[in-house]
Amino acid sequence: MAQSYRQKYQLIEANEYSGKAEKLAKKLEEVKISYCFDIQGDCKRLQSDFKGALSDYNKSLQIKLKSLGSEHLDVCESYHDVGLVYYNQGKHDEALKEYNKSLRIKLKILENNDPSIANTYNNIGLVYNDQGKYDDALSMYNKSLKINLTQLGHNHLSIADTYNNIGLVYDDQGKYDDALSMYNKSLKIRQTQLGDNHPSIADTYNNIAIVYANQGKYDDALSMYKKSLKINLTQLGHNHLSIADTYDNIANVYKDQGKYDDALKRYNKSLKIKLTQLGDNHPSIANTYNNTATVYHRQGKYDDALSMYNKSLEIKLTQLGDNHPSIADTYHNIASVYDDQGKYDDALSMYNKSLKIRQTQLGDNHPSIADTYNNIGRVYHHQGKYDDALSMYNKSLKIKLTQLGDNHPSIADTYNNIANVYNRQGKYDDALSMYKKSLKIELTQLGDNHPSIDDTYHNIASVYNRQGKYDDALSMYNKSLKINLTQLGDNHPSIATKYYNIASVYSDHLHSVKIYKLNYCRTIL
Repeated sequence: MAQSYRQKYQLIEANEYSGKAEKLAKKLEEVKISYCFDIQGDCKRLQSDFKGALSDYNKSLQIKLKSLGSEHLDVCESYHDVGLVYYNQGKHDEALKEYNKSLRIKLKILENNDPSIANTYNNIGLVYNDQGKYDDALSMYNKSLKINLTQLGHNHLSIADTYNNIGLVYDDQGKYDDALSMYNKSLKIRQTQLGDNHPSIADTYNNIAIVYANQGKYDDALSMYKKSLKINLTQLGHNHLSIADTYDNIANVYKDQGKYDDALKRYNKSLKIKLTQLGDNHPSIANTYNNTATVYHRQGKYDDALSMYNKSLEIKLTQLGDNHPSIADTYHNIASVYDDQGKYDDALSMYNKSLKIRQTQLGDNHPSIADTYNNIGRVYHHQGKYDDALSMYNKSLKIKLTQLGDNHPSIADTYNNIANVYNRQGKYDDALSMYKKSLKIELTQLGDNHPSIDDTYHNIASVYNRQGKYDDALSMYNKSLKINLTQLGDNHPSIATKYYNIASVYSDHLHSVKIYKLNYCRTIL
């Protein structure tokens, strides 16, 4: 019964019955107690009680090691469970350690081509992807794919899932054409196995839409989201939560297009469904309030944004308690509004509330802690407290280097932020050094045409322009423009911005020439 409740996500009932099972199991054999701890650990993990989950999983592991020995498949499943908690906590090195323990046992006991081995390779791939180690992730996914192709054939749904995961990596790398190729392979299998109107087909259309949105091909993205919506409306009805999710995705595109009224309309459709299906106080309602707030924030309607964020916060505090990581996220969002309002002390107060929760729940070295230090650094930057800003950015950098390695794209972002401070301080050589460190990582990890590369070329160009190195500035702006044209097409608003920047260089150059000529004339008169 505990397992049945667990599968239905009725976690309180599952935990209750697993406790009853634990008491009964004590009267039977010890190893059965471990299975009760497994279920309790599952429940706690799904409720984001990661410390409690680790405690239960480790109790289970110790019983299994004592009763079954170190080379049993049940033991390797416990290593997997522990690894999954570490993965949820963002402790990637610890997760890899546990997954590799599981893998070693499986490789020793099972055939090399067992589908369970493929599953472990897949999980390791997920960790590498989150670490930004995209080549390693692809290697693991391809190992998983090779086994599944051999064991399951070319048209098994597990093959489609792996193509989907590979697509996700390519999307993160900015290799959008490759991502689309993988998603379309996944789509073809799913259509063959499930027909044209299965919800999984809708999910694939959704992933394709995300790529188009990342490319700035908003009309194509909307087309895919609407295909997804049509299937889900037919298969699931007008009030299914998947419909609400699709309305959210469509709203996100409208938001990126600056069509804020259309975005709000879709968010409200989503909200209506969620309120009907989930009631007033479900965390998903809080998420929709959050999304609505982001639109108001972008519109500069700061009071409306704060009102929505506070509605979201109220629900989360009621449903999740004071110290849930999602509470920290909302404090973060509120802080960003205060920052934009120039209410820097209020912003710092909110960021520090967020930081306290994250440190309690995730430890001092989680990437989310690094993000919070980064945001505090931004406030100090806006206040002109450049030394304090650099201190925060360097704290952020230290954590990221430890947790993510030297070449993660997030490291590039931090180098970029440090460079921005140097740029404001007029330390142009230091700024260029940091921007170039950022650029080197981005080119290695993301390829030549990723939007982040575009941003870095733009930043380098701005330094050259300030230094009066107009030819170098034009070269960088044109590189930036080339990426924008490739990724976004001729008519995206960002293209207009690039042309304006190039025109500004010519204007600054012409002005400097006029000043030079004027000064020259004065010297000879």
